Amino acid sequence: MSSTCRRRSKDDRIPRPARGALTGRTALVTGAAGALGPAIARRFALEGARVALADLDFFTTKAVAEKIAESTGAQVRAIALDVTDADELNAAALALEQEWGVCDTIQSRSGRSSAGASASTPAFGTNLALAVNLTGAFLTSTAFARRLVASGRTGTITFTSSLFGVRGGRGNAAYSATKFGIIGLAQSLAADFAASGIRVNSVCPGQIETAMLDDLFERRAAQNKTTPAQERGHLEARIPLGRLGTTDEVARTFVHLASDDSSYLTGQHIVLDGGWQVG
Repeated sequence: MSSTCRRRSKDDRIPRPARGALTGRTALVTGAAGALGPAIARRFALEGARVALADLDFFTTKAVAEKIAESTGAQVRAIALDVTDADELNAAALALEQEWGVCDTIQSRSGRSSAGASASTPAFGTNLALAVNLTGAFLTSTAFARRLVASGRTGTITFTSSLFGVRGGRGNAAYSATKFGIIGLAQSLAADFAASGIRVNSVCPGQIETAMLDDLFERRAAQNKTTPAQERGHLEARIPLGRLGTTDEVARTFVHLASDDSSYLTGQHIVLDGGWQVG
């Protein structure tokens, strides 16, 4: 699915560069039906990339893709994709290559949370988090990277880790294990693919303004007999910059890692937390 824009939507406040940092690139964004995926895909489109949005939730992904295409004028398409299925990934990589050319900008960010006390976390939840967050990331990156290596082109792979990928936390054992694993995966692939000119990094977002975080404030307010605004204030007070991050700030970090502005950066994880770790 592709679309050309004649008139931008009212909520598009970011001017599209005449020639963006990702002009000529073909990008894949998995986990595109979540909170951060659409922001990353939109920013990539604004920077000139052709963007394929992929997720198991095809209905939501298709709607997001159509909105991005309309508001940016970029070539955008939606893909129904299970990142734990190697055959689906290989088929998607081939189909995308046949339509747009080899995918050279891979954003592997599908994920599932698995919160709860370690002793009572069910095996199903743990296995699902491992399958989607870690195995899915490995399968996605290697399926697309194989075709990129064969083409002789350079490119980038960027994973989504988390603050829980650099520090553990109560009630996050399974999730944190997968996000620590993402950093190790990125470092290993960075070494494996360096000779082919493929850079591999990961982003570790902290507390980002999303509907999921709003839901957390609601739940904590009910538990603590406070208000969501108070719970938000408590969290912001722990962040040295004094505020939550935005989805566009995360998206711009992904653009930086995919662009030539970071041409000597590989095997790294970028912690995007407003100073939480050092504060």
